[in-house]
Amino acid sequence: MAGALVSQAEMRIDALEKHRYSNLAARVVIFVLTTGMPCWASDHVQDSKKPSKLSRVFKGVASFYGKKFQGKRTASGKPFDMNAFTCAHPNLPFGTPVLVQNEETGAQCQVIVNDRGPYVRNRCIDLSKAAANKLGITGVAKVVCKTGRYVANGFDRKKTPKQVASHQ
Repeated sequence: MAGALVSQAEMRIDALEKHRYSNLAARVVIFVLTTGMPCWASDHVQDSKKPSKLSRVFKGVASFYGKKFQGKRTASGKPFDMNAFTCAHPNLPFGTPVLVQNEETGAQCQVIVNDRGPYVRNRCIDLSKAAANKLGITGVAKVVCKTGRYVANGFDRKKTPKQVASHQ
């Protein structure tokens, strides 16, 4: 009987050691395959026909925020400065440059995402007071926003709405 217990205990120890070694082997294989190798994810392939998620154009309604939030901490951790060209966007990464154009006037400026929002339905972006002033927005306005490689290319002047006299 004692021999049977010993053999069962030895079998369990052998099974644990085999499991431990197979687990270690799997970890080594995963480490070797993932270290120093290029990423295989299709999102990272730069194809001229398929821009990345950060290279996109979106339209919507923009609003702005100012004095009430001046100096308060943004979602990125930096204090809000209503005189800087910044914006709040629901999901673009912090530090992403966004080219914003007022559809009505054609005025445009570049802002940097440093906060989350807007938290009002049907709005796509919240601008700082400085950016809103540059775009001629006093309340809400329809805008076209471009990110990623589109920021470098800018807006095509031929396709922008007719220019309205601005008070600059």
